[in-house]
Amino acid sequence: MTTPAPYLLALLLLLPDWRVEACTAHVFPAERCRVRAFLESGTVCGVERLADGDVKYASFRGVPYAKQPLGELRFKELEPAEPWDYHFATDEGPVCYQHDVLYGRLMRPQGMSESCIHANIHVPMEALPDQHPDVTLPGLPILVFIHGGGFGFGSGDADLHGPEYLVSKKVIVITFNYRLNVFGFLSMNTTAIPGNGGLRDQVTLLRWVQRNARAFGGDPTDVTLAGQSAGAVAAHLLSLSPAAEGLFRRAILMSGTATSPFYSASPAYAQLVRNMYLQFLGITSTDPEDIQRQLIELPAERLNAAHTKLIDQMGLVTFGPTVESPLPGVTTIIDDDPEALLNKGRGKNIPLIVGYTNSECETFRNRFEAFDLIKKIASQSILVVPPKLLFATPQESLSNLVSRMFGRYFNGKINMDGFVKSCSEGFYEYPALKLAQKRAELDGTPVYLYQFTFDSPTSVIKEVMGLSYQGAAHIEDLTYVFKANSVLEGREGAAQSLEDLRMKNFMTDLIVQFMACSKPICDDKQSLWPEDNGNQIEVIEAPGVLRTNSRSPSQLDVLDFFDSLHSRVNAV
Repeated sequence: MTTPAPYLLALLLLLPDWRVEACTAHVFPAERCRVRAFLESGTVCGVERLADGDVKYASFRGVPYAKQPLGELRFKELEPAEPWDYHFATDEGPVCYQHDVLYGRLMRPQGMSESCIHANIHVPMEALPDQHPDVTLPGLPILVFIHGGGFGFGSGDADLHGPEYLVSKKVIVITFNYRLNVFGFLSMNTTAIPGNGGLRDQVTLLRWVQRNARAFGGDPTDVTLAGQSAGAVAAHLLSLSPAAEGLFRRAILMSGTATSPFYSASPAYAQLVRNMYLQFLGITSTDPEDIQRQLIELPAERLNAAHTKLIDQMGLVTFGPTVESPLPGVTTIIDDDPEALLNKGRGKNIPLIVGYTNSECETFRNRFEAFDLIKKIASQSILVVPPKLLFATPQESLSNLVSRMFGRYFNGKINMDGFVKSCSEGFYEYPALKLAQKRAELDGTPVYLYQFTFDSPTSVIKEVMGLSYQGAAHIEDLTYVFKANSVLEGREGAAQSLEDLRMKNFMTDLIVQFMACSKPICDDKQSLWPEDNGNQIEVIEAPGVLRTNSRSPSQLDVLDFFDSLHSRVNAV
């Protein structure tokens, strides 16, 4: 005989506490967990949200994709996540320890912690397997996106990387956090702290996606890896690394490549930054084991405070990816200089979209001014040389590089406009053009190269940075692929102009089609976007407008100038 409901409630109230807790743990989570996926670690409970066009999607935020790197695990390769029964993934977790010197109100972090190893998975509702328990679905293509931030700050949160645009077009979007700055990229060149920890986190995430893709309706054989700025550098590095082989099929690089000169992969650079950092911490030991012990014992807040001093002294980029020595028990990510790996043909079978904007470094103008960069260059002229070249050039040859940079960009007087131009051309335009040229020479799979020049009067970046300039700057193309919720939700009146909405649809269409067929335009009967032959570029200047150009005289000039600088270094 069935117990009447009122008597059941009374019985529950009379049970010992442990029995009430057991009932709560096994009954109520299932009731609250109506949007769920069954991962290898346990059940995750998300929420239903609305994307563009009121498309419903399942959003799982703050999902641990590995064990949190606490205590002795601080610098080690990530270990598998500990199992759970139910994990409520309704909110993003804290961001990784950092000192933000760029994003400002583009970011709205929910705290900061070493317990930051989380992924955010966004799935069109109809693709979620739990919605169709008796049907085997084919699995949707997956976009895994690596956030930027100079390897030192940023996050995968929806404040800047809102999935609403893309997920409405029937793809799965995954963003995530990885260890940053000293926590993710300190290199002692030892088995305990080998360097490139942040890149290993990214490989761990990609392996996790392979194991769990089916659980949230994805196709593990159809992963596209993308990134912006330092995230694009990381994505390209992973395409050159055996450690990530088979984990993704194609890649999208927005304003960054493995050879971007705004960082140096030289072990000499890694050693210099490490020594500067240890001085800020007051660690004077030269014994690697003793240094590691002290770094493990110090609280994370102390490590972060020391890094804040370091980045305020260096400007934008401190620790970063570095070439590794083979070490026992360590997964090598970068086994040679990225330039050498490209020349060997590494990654040439991975289709690429490579893009940059026409006014990249305007985004950094405020930071450069706050950093008093022009005064620093006046007193230390080698600061005008890109870091990659700076650490690849013998001391006796630096004066020639300095002289040539001054001659091209300053016309006799050091000024901010000249440095912003040198930054845009040297850090972003040249490496994008060079990568496309190199891939054409290697006869690899297609590269699709674009320059984003859309000059929006309602630009998110111009609004946040308080700047006025012509064209599009760093991060600007990203805001038409991901929704900048931190800004758009707070705008009075219309959040976006009609032109912005059209550009958003245009850019996301290119991304989704590339995910579907490894071409930005799948039904390209008229060669609207031909693959690059080393001499072509698509200019995206207005919504729906693609202009196929040969390299312009100014682009050829940029290639010639920086080729000559690099050839002088390589000839030494």
